[in-house]
Amino acid sequence: MLVALGARKKPRLFRAEEAAEETLTQDLEGYRQAALELGATGAKIIPAHWVTVDERVRLKCYIPRCSYYGESPSCPPFSPDLELIQRAFARYRWGILFKIDVIPAEDFIARERRTERAKVLKLNSDIAGEIESMAFHDGYHLAIGMGQGGCKLAYCGGGRCEVLDGGSCKFPLRPRPSLEGMGIDVYSLVTKAGWDVHAIGRSTEPSSILCAISVGLVLIW
Repeated sequence: MLVALGARKKPRLFRAEEAAEETLTQDLEGYRQAALELGATGAKIIPAHWVTVDERVRLKCYIPRCSYYGESPSCPPFSPDLELIQRAFARYRWGILFKIDVIPAEDFIARERRTERAKVLKLNSDIAGEIESMAFHDGYHLAIGMGQGGCKLAYCGGGRCEVLDGGSCKFPLRPRPSLEGMGIDVYSLVTKAGWDVHAIGRSTEPSSILCAISVGLVLIW
């Protein structure tokens, strides 16, 4: 079954009690497969306790100051309070972690390749949003998806955000907050999943990395 973005789906009858383990297991595998069909190059079902919220990650959004800081409503300082995030995440049991391999790595690293980077960030956010929507219609009404980077590059080409100017978002249901903006230690999470990750910075030599990755997460239940 090929999953299409924005595909219509008949919702299940909502039940207040938790889903049966067999149903949950089948659903999680279905979401994992859907992430791959939507364009992810890897996806895993992970226990939610793998997700670590660390105030130092949020601090790194400001030191050195990220170009998205204060420029996107889905990024700090507009992100939820870390204590709220920690309390909320502690109530989830499972998640779908996915990655998008970027080859060549220059498409994700080089500053002059903003168009290529924007495509990756948009795909990441779209996958997270679609899996979240699928889970919602299956009765996991508190599912929440997160992507990577600022939404203004992914959806608006890096221009000034109309929301921050008092206007309305052109894509109100599509952008998702970044994992790092939510204080999640992405490096530790990816390592726990058994995937390779490199510390990529401004001085990174792109040719020294065979593959960069963009990571997204959907917490289900």
